[in-house]
Amino acid sequence: MNIRIQEGLPYVTVALTYRGKQLTLEHVLLDAGSAGTLFAADKVLAIDLWLEPHDVVHRIRGVGGTEFVFAKRIDTLAVGELQ
Repeated sequence: MNIRIQEGLPYVTVALTYRGKQLTLEHVLLDAGSAGTLFAADKVLAIDLWLEPHDVVHRIRGVGGTEFVFAKRIDTLAVGELQ
């Protein structure tokens, strides 16, 4: 796994696979203190990952305020050799 430090923050490249389609995101913040993983909805649209009627929607809170996010299971998430 290659961790890059930019402006004091750790970033990695992540490969997502959803329903057989793969997407590589090159500038993903590595947050070891987070309880989950979030990706921008506009980025994952490239592999047809979007909100569907049966998906669970959550309200999350953070330093920037409150957001609504949807939960989805994906085929794989890989960071370097780790899956």
